[in-house]
Amino acid sequence: MDGTNEKRPIVIRRVKKVSGGGHHGGAWKVAYADFVTAMMAFFMLLWLISSPDDEMKQGLADYFSPADPGPQEAVGAAQAAAGSSSAGNSRNAQSSDNSESGVPSMEAATAGASRGGTASVPDASLRVLAQELLVELDNSRSEQDASDHVQVQPNEDTIRINLMDSSKRAMFKSGTAQLNPYAKSLLNRISRKVAKSGVGVAIEGHTDGRGGMSEANWRLSGDRAQAARNAMVQAGVPADRFQQIIAMAGSRPVYPDQPDRPENRRITIVLKASGSALPPDTTFTF
Repeated sequence: MDGTNEKRPIVIRRVKKVSGGGHHGGAWKVAYADFVTAMMAFFMLLWLISSPDDEMKQGLADYFSPADPGPQEAVGAAQAAAGSSSAGNSRNAQSSDNSESGVPSMEAATAGASRGGTASVPDASLRVLAQELLVELDNSRSEQDASDHVQVQPNEDTIRINLMDSSKRAMFKSGTAQLNPYAKSLLNRISRKVAKSGVGVAIEGHTDGRGGMSEANWRLSGDRAQAARNAMVQAGVPADRFQQIIAMAGSRPVYPDQPDRPENRRITIVLKASGSALPPDTTFTF
């Protein structure tokens, strides 16, 4: 028995004790962030489905839809492709022909024909302001049946707000530059949002085609644009934010084939984006 014990190997067990539960890593943070993102998308979907404003839905759909290339862009792309294929890949082919071919890089980038393209970068503050104005004016429409009077047209660098006459209601007293109470109410709503932003403001005055391009129409359209400016200043918009007051008379009717329609009599408020960190047209290559 003593000999057997001497030949048995000696086994040493080392037990590592861990105090506490230890660190579980950050995987739960990723899962939680995905959950929050999914919930935000879900509530945005519910908001879009419950929104009764078809114009707002169409505006959001147009914003997120990629724009189709125009015919000039397609022609430019075809010319650039033809120029690159005919140039060849050898140095001899490039040095033997000194004539210019293809499209300059800046023009190709603008037309989307080079290796890369362009991207219109909308001003973020202007986009937020457009949504706030749509909500604010949508409430006004529901309260006072203003669907035929107010039109908001946002794009990359401006927002155009048309306050138009209709067969039922006018913005000004006939033949004068005196605002009606309803027009003042609309301008007050717009001014509350504009005063909080840093956008520049231009106002256009338009008349209908009655009287043609007479001096009276030019003077009336300018006086009405000035009256709208005064109302916005009184509502809180700083006077130095106004960049242009323009008299348009009947030169740009909404309905060119029907120059006497009341919708051609309107005030157009143009909100211009303030300076952005990015240029409005950003060229990229890859």
